[in-house]
Amino acid sequence: MASSQFSIRIPPELDEKVKEYAVVNHTTKSRVMIDALAYYLGNIEDVPLSRKVIELERRLASIEATIKGN
Repeated sequence: MASSQFSIRIPPELDEKVKEYAVVNHTTKSRVMIDALAYYLGNIEDVPLSRKVIELERRLASIEATIKGN
């Protein structure tokens, strides 16, 4: 099945964050946007495992920081 295409306008600051994220995670801006949209809409099964791992690592770091702060 062919993918649909659409265009959006985003603020330059957000575009820079998307570009940086794509570079750091060795992916494309399109993939970042697709994953973010799937995650936002609750289609977690469409979010790749690598994205899930990144989110879990972020949450774990936050929990560890909270524990060390107490």
